[in-house]
Parts: sequence; C-alpha cells; structure tokens
Amino acid sequence: MDKVQIAQDFAQKIFDFMGSEVKISSETTVDRIRISASLDEAGFLIGRDGENLKALQHILMLMTAKKTGETLTPFNFVFDINNYQKEKEDYLIALAKNSAHMVAETKKPMELPPMSAWERKIVHLTIEQIGGVRSESVGEEEERRVVVRPEIPNY
Repeated sequence: MDKVQIAQDFAQKIFDFMGSEVKISSETTVDRIRISASLDEAGFLIGRDGENLKALQHILMLMTAKKTGETLTPFNFVFDINNYQKEKEDYLIALAKNSAHMVAETKKPMELPPMSAWERKIVHLTIEQIGGVRSESVGEEEERRVVVRPEIPNY
C-alpha cells in the first residue's frame, strides 16, 4: 500500500471514530501529497485560524510517516478540510503578488502580518518568481513575518 492510500485510510478512521460522514480524496504531485476531506459542519474541526486543522494535519502526517518509514513535512504533506488550506494558499499567493507589485512600483519595503512557517514559505516561493523584488523573514516566534523589499542590482 502506498503512502497516499495509507494517509487516506488513517483520515477515514479518524472521521469514523468521530462519527462524521466524510468524503476523502487525494491529489499528488511530484513534491506534494494533498489529502482532502469534505464534510458538513467542519468549522469545529478547522478551528480558529485553522489551528485544529493544523493539529489534525500534524497527527495524520506523523501516523503516515511512522507507517511508511518516510519523512513527511507540512510542505510535502497537506491535509485539508473543505478546501480551507487551498483557499488560504490562494490568498497568500495573491497577497504576495500584490505586495511584490506595490514594492516594485514604490521602491519601498512592505512588511506583511505575522505568519506561520508554512504561510511564509508560500509567500517566499511566490516572491521568488517575481523579478525586481526579494523577501526575507524577520521577527521571532509568533511575530515572525515576511518583508518584501525592492531588489538591489549587483554592480
């Protein structure tokens, strides 16, 4: 059994244990597994700012990694409920693009709000693909954030 099927089976067992009817699907790319769950009344499982979902993802990732013996991280293993993570990722990509264009236009740095490591990575990867700007993380712990700066050409 491959890791995608193992992850789907574990997710199904978790929802069965909670007595929730759920539809589980998966999507894989070269560098990422995405397990998605669709169900009614998912707010409590997602939690405030996705905190419960992050915890569920972490548990599912650890269970799958232990069973397969493979190393999984939040960057290559995503568990999503009702497209919450996907919509968040789309929002972060749009935020990064808009910020990059503003910085390129004004030539002034822009500091984004505090973000988790996963959120910052999405922003950094997006900024990397845009010319004329660069990004860096600043701050500590919960206050860690991305700053988008104009790129200074090397002479």
